[in-house]
Amino acid sequence: MKAKVSLIILALIVSLSSSCQSTKNMTEEVIKSKLADFLIKKEGLNDKDIEDIKKGKLGISLLGLFNPFKKNELNDGIYSFSLSRTHVKVYFLIIEKEDYIILDISTREGLDLSLKNTLDFCERKKYCSDITEEYVSRMIIMYYKVNKNPINKIDPNCETEIKDTKNLP
Repeated sequence: MKAKVSLIILALIVSLSSSCQSTKNMTEEVIKSKLADFLIKKEGLNDKDIEDIKKGKLGISLLGLFNPFKKNELNDGIYSFSLSRTHVKVYFLIIEKEDYIILDISTREGLDLSLKNTLDFCERKKYCSDITEEYVSRMIIMYYKVNKNPINKIDPNCETEIKDTKNLP
């Protein structure tokens, strides 16, 4: 019985560490390297794109939503990131102290988990509801308008379904 409990605890620790990682030197250079690894795996990039990322020809766009940062000084907060080119998906990143969590909003399941992580972060930071609402709103907009249709950047539901509150059932 004790061995079974130990295995469950170990599995929980491993699963938590895969979504939240720590780095001692939280700099723009270090985090962009981690984000590049994520994007290479997630986007299924071809060999040329991978080589361009390694050579610096294809960069990663990293933008603090409410917390601008100086070169190589990353503040606690939520950032958006993507490859520096058109027709790409957008992801988010939470930086808190020396930890970071990549918020993968490329799927509905990822969006759900990302929203939970964002709400938890905002509560820990004691952000007012306006700031929390803005973070959540941006993630939902990016999921529907960019990640579901990165080429046209149009919410497919707005093209064919209910478009305004007057038409709600």
